[in-house]
Formats: sequence, structure tokens, C-alpha cells
Amino acid sequence: MRDDVTFGPETSAALRNFGEGRTPPPLVRALAEVKLACLRAVQETERRWSPEAFAALEAACGDVASGRRNGLFRLPLFQGGAGTSLNMNMNEVLASLACSFCAGQDLETRFDPIEDINRHQSTNDVVPTAVTIALYRLLCLAENQVIALQEALVERERRFENLLMEGRTEMQSALPITLGQVFGAWAGAVERDRWRMNKLKERIRTVPLGGTAIGTCFAAPRPYIHAAERALRSVTQLPLCRSQNLPDETAHLDKWGELANGFSLCAINLFKMCGDFLLYTSSMSGEMEHPKVQAGSSIMAAKTNPVLLEHVRGLAVHIQGEAWKVGQYVALGTLQLNSYLPHLCASLLEAGDSLVRAVSSFRLDFLGGLRVNATRIERNLAGSLAMMNALGPKLGYHCVKRLYENGEALPASLEELVALAAEATGKAPEEIRELLSPGSLAGMNGGDA
Repeated sequence: MRDDVTFGPETSAALRNFGEGRTPPPLVRALAEVKLACLRAVQETERRWSPEAFAALEAACGDVASGRRNGLFRLPLFQGGAGTSLNMNMNEVLASLACSFCAGQDLETRFDPIEDINRHQSTNDVVPTAVTIALYRLLCLAENQVIALQEALVERERRFENLLMEGRTEMQSALPITLGQVFGAWAGAVERDRWRMNKLKERIRTVPLGGTAIGTCFAAPRPYIHAAERALRSVTQLPLCRSQNLPDETAHLDKWGELANGFSLCAINLFKMCGDFLLYTSSMSGEMEHPKVQAGSSIMAAKTNPVLLEHVRGLAVHIQGEAWKVGQYVALGTLQLNSYLPHLCASLLEAGDSLVRAVSSFRLDFLGGLRVNATRIERNLAGSLAMMNALGPKLGYHCVKRLYENGEALPASLEELVALAAEATGKAPEEIRELLSPGSLAGMNGGDA
């Protein structure tokens, strides 16, 4: 095999126009797989190449898909032309590489980037199909991370189901709640993210392959179109299907706006959870302890900064920004094509990669090292207005309000509160303690007072 495999004049022209960059490896792999599926369909329906020549074409596609030739794909996704440069880059590399494989076997076969590698294809069906493959895989990675996070939160929901703590609304003491219920609320939000991502897999799995330039299947024989769809599923092992409305699939990219929204909503939930944990781990609360993963200060030795929470929050903002850009790119489609697909793909790959990193860091690095300070939780609860509010059903709303407004000393412990309530109501201390138990206060007794 020769060692002079390279791209050709069209890729060189694109590099002059758009500058040096790096085509994302997941997209390079996906493009090579789409080409392999198309070449197999051509061979199946036309027997265009000898067995030896076709074996070289398959080997070239496999070599590129493996990542060994990523250095030959130096185009940035910020480019004009709807991805034509990406398609031509792949066509030229595969033609050159297949020729080198043939030369290594003393075959005199030549391959043309357009007539052979791009046969029955257009940039407008090949590149969107490759984008679908790359983003479907990324969505699956994100979904797996979200599933793992939900499971981690549910495990803590069970672990802390009897640890009563102060519940707060509008940053003020409200009513008691268990720490298990707090974790369960977070798990509920993540469960919705999990559900959305599962549904999104169904929404984004359609491809325009076979539709060629504008979805009319121009110059693509029907036997080839069906063979290409079958080959694509076989090559990628993904549940992809040809759209039933190819002109629509070619012209409109709103499914990617939907995926961006899914990523963004997950990021928003992460941002909110991190905000909660910033409060719980702060010096003002101290009910949880942020993992001590690095020095908190260059001058203050006794300090731990919430660096992991800040890291995840920063990524969450970044994800939302990329998702917003996707919506703008979707809207820029004109008539039969959206020429901003490469830009859109760049934003979605960035958003998805960032989401995977954010969820993984939050689950493994932060939750994995988080410590719950049960002593501080109990002390905060005992001295909070939340416990006084909880006595409303026994003391009466107006009695609790009068005690609060008169500025009487807040009980310093649970026993002081029990004594205060027993004296005010004439109830036995044991009855008050039962009222203040986790089962009664946190709604686990069916709401009975």
C-alpha cells in the first residue's frame, strides 16, 4: 500500500476558503459509513466493480471510519455550501485510499471521486444522513449518562428517606421535609430528561438518503435507494429509516431544534440542581459538604471552593447557548435546503459533548464525593421556623403567627419545641413527638395530622 494517500483539489480549495480546522471525528466516521452503505448498494444493484476493486473500496471506507485517517479531514464545520466541501473531502480521500489499496495488490484500478465514490448521491442527502448518525450516537451517550444520574439520585432518595430536614421556599424556612424527598425531587426532574431523550431517538432517526439534491430522488434508481437504506442499517447497527417525505427531510431541520431543546432542558435542570447544592454546601447552611478536590484558595487554607458545581453550571450555560444557536440555524433554511447544516452540527456536537461531560462530572465527581452532615441538618431543623410552622395543625395558624410576630425565643432544640407545644395545647409530649416525626411531617402517613 502506498503512503501518499491525500485529498484532492476540491478539498484544497475549501481549505483556502474556510481555513484549517478539524472535522469532528464522529462525523468523519459517520460520513465514511454512509459512503460504505452507498457503495454496497451500487455494487448490489449494478455490479459496477470487480470483486477485488470493490474490496479495496470497502477497505478504504473501513480505514477512514476507524479514525486512522482523521488527519486528512481538516475542514472546519464553519463553512458555506451545506457541507459540499465535507462530502468532496471524503470522496477524494476514499478514491485516493482505494487506489492505494489496489496498487498494493498490483491492480491497475482507478477510482473517480464523483463518478465512483459519489455515485447516485448528493451532498444534500449524504451529509444530513451522516449528521443524523453522529448525533444519534451522541444522544445515546447522553441518555446513558442521564439514566445513571437518575439511578444515583434514587439510591440517595432511599438512603435518606428518614432524615428530616428544613424545607425552604423563597429562601425562607417553610416546612420540614426529608432529605430523601429532596433527592427524589431532583430524581423526578432527571427522569423527565431521561424520558425526553428516549423519545428524541425516535424523532431524529429519519434520514434523507436516496433523496439526492432536493428530495426528489433525482438520478438515484429505486433499487439503489432501497438497497442503500438496508445497507445503512447494517453498517451502523442503528435503527435508521428513510424519511417518507424526502423533500421535507431535505428542506427542514426542525428535528435538530427539538434535539437542542432536549439538551437545553437537561442543562437547565442541572443548573438548578447545582444551585441547590451550592446553598446546601455553603458555610451558611453546612448541611452538605462539597468534595475537597483541590485547594480552595491560594491564601485561605481553611476553605473549599465549590469548583465542581461551578464547572457543571458553566457547562450548562454553554449548552443553552449552543442550543439557542441551533434554533437560529434551523430558521435560516431557505426553500428546498438549509445550507447551514454544518454550523448546526457543530453546535449540537458541542452541546451534546458538553452535556455528557457535565452529567458525568456531576454524578461521579460531585455526588460521588458529597458528604451529608446529619448533625448540622438536625440542628438547623430544630432551631428553624419550619418546625414551628409544622405545629400549625395542633397550635392553630393564629397561635403560631402570634408566637412568631411577638418575637418569642425560637426553641433551641427539638425537646424545647415539644415542651412548648405540649404546654400550649395540653397534649402529652409523646403525642407532640409523634406529630413531629418524619412520617407525619413529610406526608408519609397519607397527610393525616
